[in-house]
Amino acid sequence: MCRPPYRRFLILTLACCVAATACRRKDTGPSHSIITVKGSDTLVQVATAWAERYSEMGRGVSVNASGGGSGTGIAALIDGTIDVATSSREIKEQEKEAIRAKRGREVHEHVIGHDALAIYVNPANPLDAISVQELQEIWAEDGALTDWSMLTPAISGKLVLIGRQNSSGTYDYFREVVCGKTAAGVHREFRGGVSELNGSSEVIEKIAKVRQALGYTGMGYKNERVKWLAVSRKKGGSAVVPSIASVRSGAYPIARKLYLYTVGDASPEVREFLGWTMSEEGQKIVAREGYVPIR
Repeated sequence: MCRPPYRRFLILTLACCVAATACRRKDTGPSHSIITVKGSDTLVQVATAWAERYSEMGRGVSVNASGGGSGTGIAALIDGTIDVATSSREIKEQEKEAIRAKRGREVHEHVIGHDALAIYVNPANPLDAISVQELQEIWAEDGALTDWSMLTPAISGKLVLIGRQNSSGTYDYFREVVCGKTAAGVHREFRGGVSELNGSSEVIEKIAKVRQALGYTGMGYKNERVKWLAVSRKKGGSAVVPSIASVRSGAYPIARKLYLYTVGDASPEVREFLGWTMSEEGQKIVAREGYVPIR
């Protein structure tokens, strides 16, 4: 028995709809996952580059990366609002305890590279090298060096100190390594009057505009608007500039590890992403952004 024309049309239309739906499902793939990464401003360039590349790879996973400081990222990890915290300092014991207390799980550490904290000055500054001893007397409370003329006769004027905000891992690391400790073994604080800025890019921009400025941040932020100083451990010692070679050899005295932190048993998507950051492609991004890769 022949079907009426309108029924043949209806069956054909439904078949096309089913086929189109099947095609759309095939194109869409599995449900989409989002990995949230937050923390270190030192690592925000790396994390953003990772996020862009990983999201392009067709794995059904997007990565959202942002900065705000190592402390901010670890605080978000404690609260459980992110998957991965980036940090330019080692997590503190009290932060580990907070994660155990609030989330009932252990924190896991992943070292993904190394960084040198570069000492930046304005390009018009004639100084080319400085020692950690001199930096201590510049940056630490009650330090003896306050004027450029005390470092070199080629420039004078009050030292304008540019640093990071106190939620930054860069701030913590620089204070610990450069400011040192008192005779009683207590960490010295920064001297008063330091301009504490929210991001590494802001530090560079400020130094580029102020001839008497002296500041610190990661070596990955170097550009043509600032110059960095070679650094020695002691005054009169051999000074070296930050580089992959000088960091790996231990010759550069202000170098540190860079970290990712997760909590408990991460999801398969997060584990796969962490593995990729350590792959050849992920580590090439670390190197491309001016840091020292593990691989």
